[in-house]
Amino acid sequence: MIRFFLLFCLFCSGLLAEVKILSVQQLQNGIVLNFNQIIKPTDFKNFLLQSQEKLRYVYDIESQLQGSARVFEFQGDVRVKVAQNSQEKVRLVITSSEQLKIELKINKKQATFTIPNAKLAQSNFSIASLFEPQIPANQSKEIQKKQTPVKTESSKSSPKKQEKTTPKTAHTTKSYSNKINKTIVIDPGHGGKDCGAMGVDRVCEKKIVLNIGKYLRDELKKRGYKTYMTRDKDVFIGLRQRTNFANNKNADLFISIHANAISENKAKFEGVESYFLSTARSERAKKVAALENKDDTEGMNYFSKQSFLNTLNTQRIVASNRLAIDIQYGMLQSLRPKYATLDGGVREGPFWVLVGAIMPSVLLEVGYITHPKEGKRLNQTAFQKTIAKGIADGVDGYFQKNP
Repeated sequence: MIRFFLLFCLFCSGLLAEVKILSVQQLQNGIVLNFNQIIKPTDFKNFLLQSQEKLRYVYDIESQLQGSARVFEFQGDVRVKVAQNSQEKVRLVITSSEQLKIELKINKKQATFTIPNAKLAQSNFSIASLFEPQIPANQSKEIQKKQTPVKTESSKSSPKKQEKTTPKTAHTTKSYSNKINKTIVIDPGHGGKDCGAMGVDRVCEKKIVLNIGKYLRDELKKRGYKTYMTRDKDVFIGLRQRTNFANNKNADLFISIHANAISENKAKFEGVESYFLSTARSERAKKVAALENKDDTEGMNYFSKQSFLNTLNTQRIVASNRLAIDIQYGMLQSLRPKYATLDGGVREGPFWVLVGAIMPSVLLEVGYITHPKEGKRLNQTAFQKTIAKGIADGVDGYFQKNP
């Protein structure tokens, strides 16, 4: 009987060790943890650590964090750190000088932490590889107690209901007047011999993203930006040529436009996503990157001979992350009054098309071309113009905060 009990305990501990946090996304007023399996509210053990100057809202999760520790800073002296605290435990700490009413919502494999009074910091956002230090239990100035202001609820709603949590703060685009000095390079993905993904109406991805790229070019020009396109017709361009073009134009931003696709469960996957270049390799990012990276074998062979890490620097990663957040927000705000659109989030991944860019750069997945409804919308002029306007709003928002 004792032997059976020990084997059962080992089995349970093995299950716990399999829980992984695949990625961490930043929102305008919080963060999202994406897991590899369905989670529940009881998986989060939370408590409050209080000192004379700071409040630390601590959440311990029996799981493994994929990638390095992450630090996010928000306005109002709010800081969020996610790190592997021990071999089997990830610790999330939200630090503030004032009391917070944090909302934790669980939806299958996703946990969303919303901090209502916090906003994305304009200049202090940072990425760090620091582990959250253990706080001595006998520290006299800090009192550990059960956290009371936190609301935890299990969300059983559909994605369409969940998307109402998107912040409503609008970009004040009229306040920015120096746009004429900013150059944007728009990169419609694929082209020529490369169809990209095939849509539900047998329309190639290359055609859809080219149309969106043209509408985006026209919208940005109206707002006073100088714009260039890596291609404005149906031609194939290698990965190196795309970023070389942007570098030669001394571009301030590089925006690569794509449409997502999946071969299985086509009705399940939908929504817009924004990616920035990073060495992080969550399972979802790897799948998307693999689909986009396969287009130019020659280009990939070239880049594989380079030191991939040397092409990256913290400043560019941070700037690209900010740009991705602003464009993701802009797209959602533009689309949602007319279309039920799922927020796929801001993610990071190893996209070869972004490697050579020396300026902030993003890869946008403007929807799932394989989804029965979204795939049809992507081929409609009204939808293409609406999402182009949202991308332009995101560019405005980025330059307001990063002139």
